Amino acid sequence: MTYRVIVTPAVESDLRTAYRYIRAQAPRAARDWIRRARQSAKSLARHPERCPLAPESASFDQPIRELFFGSGKRGTYRFLLVVLEEEKSVYILHVRHGSMPTLIYSGIFPCFFGGFLSRFVSSIASA
Repeated sequence: MTYRVIVTPAVESDLRTAYRYIRAQAPRAARDWIRRARQSAKSLARHPERCPLAPESASFDQPIRELFFGSGKRGTYRFLLVVLEEEKSVYILHVRHGSMPTLIYSGIFPCFFGGFLSRFVSSIASA
């Protein structure tokens, strides 16, 4: 079964930010990094359930999964995602460098955290 992979605008912004940071230090590595990041995202079309639950999942009412990508000098990054089985879709919600701390809901980030995630998933499921 193939899933539809949806990359949210926040993720596009996260990827651009990381790409620019890497490009400032190593332009060729940045091109390779963004290509591998996009390949990793596309790989979620097949068996997204292979991704383990992210530590962030404990703070939300929807299971949030993570997919690691990258290694070496540029480090490991995590895609945070939600799999909606009913519509066979994967929504990538956020990208984080592996060294960043786990996200904990505090009500500060309404664009991703807390009630927004529930409303986001509910609105998608009812559409």
